[in-house]
Amino acid sequence: MWMGEGNFTYRPLSMRSSAAVSAQPVTRAPRTTKHPLLLYLAPPAAALCYPLVLALFHLSVTHASSWWMALRAPLLLAAIVEPVPGIYAYWRLGAEESPSPTQVRAKVLALLSVGAPPLYTALGVVLTMAHNVVSDLAVWPVIWAAATALLLGWQARTSTTEPLAKPRLLPRLRYAHGISAAVIVCIFLAMHLINHLAGLWSEAAHRMLMGAFRHVYRAGVVEPVLVALLMFQVVSGPFLVWQYARRSVDLMRTLQIASGVYLLFFVPAHMNSVFIYARAVAGIPTDWNFATGAPTGILLDAWNIRLLPHYLLGVFFVLTHLVLGARVIALAHDSGRRTADRLALTGIALAATVSIAIMLGMVGVHLGPRAPLPAHTTATSRLNTSLQTQDDLALRSRQ
Repeated sequence: MWMGEGNFTYRPLSMRSSAAVSAQPVTRAPRTTKHPLLLYLAPPAAALCYPLVLALFHLSVTHASSWWMALRAPLLLAAIVEPVPGIYAYWRLGAEESPSPTQVRAKVLALLSVGAPPLYTALGVVLTMAHNVVSDLAVWPVIWAAATALLLGWQARTSTTEPLAKPRLLPRLRYAHGISAAVIVCIFLAMHLINHLAGLWSEAAHRMLMGAFRHVYRAGVVEPVLVALLMFQVVSGPFLVWQYARRSVDLMRTLQIASGVYLLFFVPAHMNSVFIYARAVAGIPTDWNFATGAPTGILLDAWNIRLLPHYLLGVFFVLTHLVLGARVIALAHDSGRRTADRLALTGIALAATVSIAIMLGMVGVHLGPRAPLPAHTTATSRLNTSLQTQDDLALRSRQ
């Protein structure tokens, strides 16, 4: 969800004063003169290995040996930081003022790798709806091999080292994107995150808030507007990302772009799971049991394990994206860069705290007293189990 940025950061360098140019942040990466091939290949390699890391983490959770237990934390961390190589590569490649066509394609591939967690989840849901005609573990390497070959192996007609013209900026689209994001926060996102945060206290608290909040964002007038706004975010996002494909970016801008790209994959994947799979295909309620993969849970199921980094990074990146959007708005209104950066870093730390707290609740950590649940909630859990097809179970056994 891309927040508007006024006129501060979009003035060409030629139009800025020398003082403004000298005030550029120190978070700009060094030029990519060494090991360019590693920068090009590390992001897709991280994405390619992502399902393997998840599978190994699942094994470490389901096996009680001391050797597997020692691997739990490193494997979980490796799954969560999967987007980091892509973010780092984009930042390093973004140091070039006038990147070549090859560098631009490498930046695109790096950003695609940032979206690997929601893309892998979406792939699993789509194949489940298709009755698992093929395993996602077989499709996943094909996707990344094809993307890498297409973006890095394709030879353009123009020189691979000749700089390209910069795409024009889209201030009106940027403004509309930011306004629509603010509306989404007000009519849905704030309530949705508070609802999931309540799960850290208890499942009952989560269900109580969900019942109250859904009267707002599932109202007959509100829900279609919400869906339209989310789709506008998804459609307008790539155009805003492309503004920087051939421009130099600093670390803060890189994080804003990367978080937005993650959401470009996360939002459609989440909407597909809720509106198409759960409501239209399976006919199951999208409640706590649906979100946590009941009755097996997120940690103990070979398929559900992908939901852990998928959700955790989703919360982190949506809050980070909003924080960094607010940062550039502050800069556009003459806020000091040092103050804006400090507030942004504080907001990013808060985003990490909220995402971890939400995931702790979803994997079964509750701080509040255990309260009895209504009878229909256990019935829903049994319904989720009964609606699993034989194809679903066969896929999970293979993983």
